[in-house]
Amino acid sequence: MQEEINNIEVLRKNYVALEQQFSPHGNEFVTYDTPVNFKEALNCPVHRWYAYKEGFSPSFVRDFIKRFSKSSQDIVFDPYGGVGTTVLVANEMGMKSFSLDVSPLGNFASRVKNASYTAEDVQCLNHTVDCFQKLKNFDNSDNYNINPTVISYFAPSSYDAIIQVKNFIGTISNKKVHDIFLLSLLSILEGVSTHRKNGNGVKKKSVPPSPSNFIDIQKKVLDKITEFQEDIAKSKRQIDNLILDGSCLEQYMLPQKANVVITSPPYANCFDYSKVYLIELWMGGFFCTKSDQQQFRESSVISHVHYRWSRNDEINIPLVDNCIVPLLKSRKLWSNSIPNMIKGYFHDMYKCLKNLSENIEDGANVGFVVGNPTYAGVVIATDLLLADIATSLGYECVEIKVYRKIVPSSQQTKLIDDHDKKYVRESLVILQWKK
Repeated sequence: MQEEINNIEVLRKNYVALEQQFSPHGNEFVTYDTPVNFKEALNCPVHRWYAYKEGFSPSFVRDFIKRFSKSSQDIVFDPYGGVGTTVLVANEMGMKSFSLDVSPLGNFASRVKNASYTAEDVQCLNHTVDCFQKLKNFDNSDNYNINPTVISYFAPSSYDAIIQVKNFIGTISNKKVHDIFLLSLLSILEGVSTHRKNGNGVKKKSVPPSPSNFIDIQKKVLDKITEFQEDIAKSKRQIDNLILDGSCLEQYMLPQKANVVITSPPYANCFDYSKVYLIELWMGGFFCTKSDQQQFRESSVISHVHYRWSRNDEINIPLVDNCIVPLLKSRKLWSNSIPNMIKGYFHDMYKCLKNLSENIEDGANVGFVVGNPTYAGVVIATDLLLADIATSLGYECVEIKVYRKIVPSSQQTKLIDDHDKKYVRESLVILQWKK
């Protein structure tokens, strides 16, 4: 008990010192309508092609680039590329940019959204749409070996119709047109599924949709492709940017060093994105075996407890390793793996920042959108800890801007001491690299 009290006092003392050092400021209230939310993107051309709740708004990225870029020749980079919002915004601004991500689904959506579509591509797309909409049905041979759990998330007739559409897509020879059709199909799957995304995974809908047939799925796909066609016609994309497959936790080398970085790593909130996007990953053919899911998790940030990573490192982050982890271990947690997850998460943030420093120019500005989770009443002040880790590596913390207060579960709220409630927030940590 005394050791737990000591750890609490040490943690609070350090949080107060870090608050004084980095001076976080911003919105001290609860809201979901913030620039770091993907909601805005759902109404923006091209960005709306694939809904990704973990993304941030195009205007947020645009404002950050405008604030910190010194010329149109600057290189923009996102080491957790998601579905390509950063790259697409930079493209619209006429700037070269790169993104990196371990998610094959995210990278696929990024490439479709950031591709240049020629007049020939558009003509082929229009012709393929004409052929597709004349169909009353198609081959329903299922040779995909899709995870049985995913299959169970659809009414039998809905699944059969989806397979027919997948088989039609497989006959499209133009890769860009093929990918537009596939992304359109993936974007409508949750709507026709008996399950929806909910926290860490999917949950059965209280009112499941009516079973679909081929004509139903066909119409939904065609409606989505109409959006694509409208947006392509208005596209302002000027530059072919690079979407890279890989992990920012491993050493990598960009074709050119970046001047502006804006990103959002997974939060340490126990969300396993191989479960959240299980339907799309399997139905899109990105996962074909269970080992594909295992490989995805192995390369991902340690941010959940549903996988046992085998990583070893010699990193030491005293406040995390010697205070937060023992404090968590002394509490009653829903999973005994949470302390090691938190330790692994910040070790991964260290690796990310270190590898990033090798790929950015001196004076480059870096923005990290992060959220501060809570476990058994212990608030993990990710924004302060990330800024502290960054300064130990040679970065300067320019600013911590708080975008909103986060509302934990009622059970967690009861456990949080009043002194610590101000740390439960979502923030933008702005750094500058100094060689």
